[in-house]
Amino acid sequence: MTKFTKRILILGLALALNFNQSVYGDILKDIIEADNLKEDSIVINNETDSTKKLNNEENIVFKSNEVFLSDISGHWAESRIKEAIKLGFVSGYTDGTFKPERTISRAEFATLLNNAMKIESTVSINLFDVYSSDWYYNQIQKSVAVGFFSGYEDNTFRPNNPITRQEVAKVINGAITAGNIDGDGATNLRDYNSIQEWAKSSVNLAYNKNYIMGYPDKTYKPNRSLTRAEAVKIIYEILDNENIEHGFNITDYDESYSGAVVVGDLNILNSVGKGNVYLTNVTVLGNINVFAENVNSIVLTDVKTRDIIAKNNNPVKITCNDNIYIENAKLTANSSIEKNGSNIKINNTIFQ
Repeated sequence: MTKFTKRILILGLALALNFNQSVYGDILKDIIEADNLKEDSIVINNETDSTKKLNNEENIVFKSNEVFLSDISGHWAESRIKEAIKLGFVSGYTDGTFKPERTISRAEFATLLNNAMKIESTVSINLFDVYSSDWYYNQIQKSVAVGFFSGYEDNTFRPNNPITRQEVAKVINGAITAGNIDGDGATNLRDYNSIQEWAKSSVNLAYNKNYIMGYPDKTYKPNRSLTRAEAVKIIYEILDNENIEHGFNITDYDESYSGAVVVGDLNILNSVGKGNVYLTNVTVLGNINVFAENVNSIVLTDVKTRDIIAKNNNPVKITCNDNIYIENAKLTANSSIEKNGSNIKINNTIFQ
């Protein structure tokens, strides 16, 4: 009898963790036999229990309150896996397993994080090893748009490579707040010096926020590949601990806004009048749009954003205190940027 690959119709938060042996065979070892691989598919838990058809392939859908997996009982991540499945950003396989120790690729982790954070914005990409026909093409467009990922210096993404622990720390650094965190990070671990310089600040932040910790033997193992269980644990705890807003408007005179991850744009509206706006410990996965025509100043402390844009030709004073990351500042000719603190990075400043 002919076997069909079983997939789930993706509506909203869907994640395709369908391991194809011809693609992953050289990367992920000791997986399952070819016949079982053909049966692997993703399960999204936010639909009805009806059977649907997509591209002439059989689709099996599980109810949202059903979490029956044969290989997670007693696993250290069991509770996190069950909660993540209920939230809908990850799933088990149609054979009733989760395969918690299977490694996860860069494209798969991008998909998990995008779905968990409900990322919708995309950008055009031109990466040598990512094609529009790839299942992960749109997911990589999303992850690049919000700054989770970028290509390598050779303009590749290496989507099927297993993602390492230090790479994951770098990725989630773009999805979490960074202010008011105490601790020495991973600096006291025995293999701290083996962490790449580009990853150390992100590793320390993720460590201090308890998202990615060391092992019992006091090592971090930065180059170890992440497993599905570890990925679920990290992303679930980000959702559980971060204050995630989907778009936000600043509307009041002298308004202060702090301690949030904004998915989408943060808009400063004209109703703030001639007051000041204070943004503290805020990560914006989009742009800060300044619509306010008469705002006195916008004071930033521990803020990360893609772009800050002055709309309607209005002048604005940007005051940067500590720990500021802005990809592009697009301001009017009579605007100004004042740098008062340390660790301030503005990649491009354009006065128009």
